[in-house]
Amino acid sequence: MKKGFYSNTIVLLVFIMAGCTPTLPDNLSFVEEKEVYGNISKIRNVLSNVYNGLPGGYNDIGASWLAAASDEAEEVNNSEPIQLFNLGNITTAYNPDDVWEKHYHSIYDAMMFLKGTDTVTWKNLEITNPTEYASRRTLTKQYRAEARFLIAFFYFELVKRYGGVPLVDKLIDRNSHWMENYPRKSFAECIDHIIYYCDSAAVDLPPTQDAGNHGRATKAAALALKARTLLYAASELYNQPGNSDPLRGYTDGNRTSRLLLAAEANKAIIDYTPAFAFHANYEGLSHLGTTKSNEVIFERRLPASNSFEKLNMPVGFSLGQTGTCPSANLVDAYEQKNGAPFDWSDPALAADPYANRDPRLLKTVVVNYSTYGKDADSVHAYIGGAHGFPRDRATKTGYYLRKYVDEVLDLTLNERSAKQWVYMRLAEFYLNYAEAMNELYGADAAGPGTLTMTARAAVNSLRTRAAVNLPALPAGYTLEEMREAIRHERQVELAFEGHRFWDLRRWMMAGQTLGAPLRGVRIEKQNDGQINYTPMVVENRVWHDRLYFYPIPQTEVIKLNGVIVQNKGW
Repeated sequence: MKKGFYSNTIVLLVFIMAGCTPTLPDNLSFVEEKEVYGNISKIRNVLSNVYNGLPGGYNDIGASWLAAASDEAEEVNNSEPIQLFNLGNITTAYNPDDVWEKHYHSIYDAMMFLKGTDTVTWKNLEITNPTEYASRRTLTKQYRAEARFLIAFFYFELVKRYGGVPLVDKLIDRNSHWMENYPRKSFAECIDHIIYYCDSAAVDLPPTQDAGNHGRATKAAALALKARTLLYAASELYNQPGNSDPLRGYTDGNRTSRLLLAAEANKAIIDYTPAFAFHANYEGLSHLGTTKSNEVIFERRLPASNSFEKLNMPVGFSLGQTGTCPSANLVDAYEQKNGAPFDWSDPALAADPYANRDPRLLKTVVVNYSTYGKDADSVHAYIGGAHGFPRDRATKTGYYLRKYVDEVLDLTLNERSAKQWVYMRLAEFYLNYAEAMNELYGADAAGPGTLTMTARAAVNSLRTRAAVNLPALPAGYTLEEMREAIRHERQVELAFEGHRFWDLRRWMMAGQTLGAPLRGVRIEKQNDGQINYTPMVVENRVWHDRLYFYPIPQTEVIKLNGVIVQNKGW
């Protein structure tokens, strides 16, 4: 961070959320705190500014997103900065996903909010308006809990990128060079810090938010963030035998206790009251708009827009620019409906590769001859087709993105639709639980206390639900076989939801996945109308093990010489 970064007054930004139309106060300074924090509406406005720092989800790295830096997809535009990941070319001077300054700014804003509300009592209303007095005290306590949740959220985003980071435990004079007094803490200390803030927030957060406050934190959101954090902390990357670098993981070798904590925390979300439930259909989860799904635990509500559609609708549809092209690495992972793996070497499957597959495939990916758009047109992704090579910006992989894209919008009329980015939903926590349980007890054994569901049963809860209806996994899997099955289920269930990029790192599988060729399919139409599909390599990607952790921005390392230690390999 630049010295004196916080020397300017904080300008309150509008965080647009369902039911939240804040009236902006003047620029907030220490002098004006009494006025701002004496008004419940302005207190909410300040907190809304902290929410504004949450990741946007949609195309949040240039015109692309991290899916295109994993084996899920390829960005059609080679000049997008996301390609630096695929070429192994991020540096200490430039990382397209560097959030160091951004998230510390948000943490500072949240701590500023906690400082400003610390002495708010509403005593002036206790006698004159006891009903309003009680309401404001409750809201203030809740808002402070939301701020603590957001601090935990931002620290988690930092730690999963950088490993151990500085922990700012009090509000420092913003005109000081505060970070000079805050070296990086160990990974273990950072995890404890995040868990502390999650637990602290959960005490005072409501079990649910009313319709006017969807997108704000709940008790379940705090407990879910805790559960996710504990699973990450128990993952292979942070539990390497013989690790001697506390910034990059645990050094005690005691992974079992962390897996148990992760299993218990994720089971608590599955058992949470009021209960969450799977959404009625899979595709609806990416087109929720302003509605509330019982599967969603925490989301960001966004205003009506069409920029994501313009960037990701297939070229050949009005104003479509293609953007993210799902990979064959992903598409080939979807099973047949009978539960058997898909295999290009089977002539019958190769002749009609997208028939009778896991139904999540065609709800996530547009394939050749898919119907698409407001007029249900047929997509011709074959060479020479209306949506295929050599057309400029045609898909590189033979596939287009369907998930999240509101394909019925008429972009020529500038039609827009409301969106929400889902950070946490119930399906993830079944998979989190299954992962921890399998590592502890294998596929078919229950554990102590609340751990009555086996790993296999948790995965089958997803596979056999009405929206998917795949065969259940049979009994008898070894631990290694169930591990592979869980990772496979996670790949297809959570595709494009912001998990794969991080999962492959925490499992230490990046060398064999992110460093493997990114694949697609060459589609050719014969004179007799027959379509031939041929697997092909789209891009040879590069992986370096130093990429398991992002580099600390070099400006910070230089400026704070001896205080901020750079990650190994950078």
